[in-house]
Amino acid sequence: MRLRIDTSGTRFIVTRAPEPRVNFETGAPKVDTATGMPLYATQVLALDDSGGEVLNVTVAGDPKVTVTQAVSVVGLVAIPWAQGDRSGVAFRADALTPATGAVPSEQTRPQK
Repeated sequence: MRLRIDTSGTRFIVTRAPEPRVNFETGAPKVDTATGMPLYATQVLALDDSGGEVLNVTVAGDPKVTVTQAVSVVGLVAIPWAQGDRSGVAFRADALTPATGAVPSEQTRPQK
């Protein structure tokens, strides 16, 4: 079951650069079954009035975002999972895009 998350009122900041998701057994890149695009995991800090939480968010395709960049998380869903004696929640999004009105970080500013 995918649980859609309302992200209005939440700010997101990239805390770890996107990395390709890989199959633990084979080392092969994981791909999105619907699009065939490679999956990338990006760590973001979600901030709202109650505080902050770090989330690892998976998207199809390289989101091309940088550490400390403010981003919008489009179509965020939580996917509860259980495997043997382990369980958790995975986060998936349709896209990570630069936040509207965000000031570019040093890494994303155009060079003069």
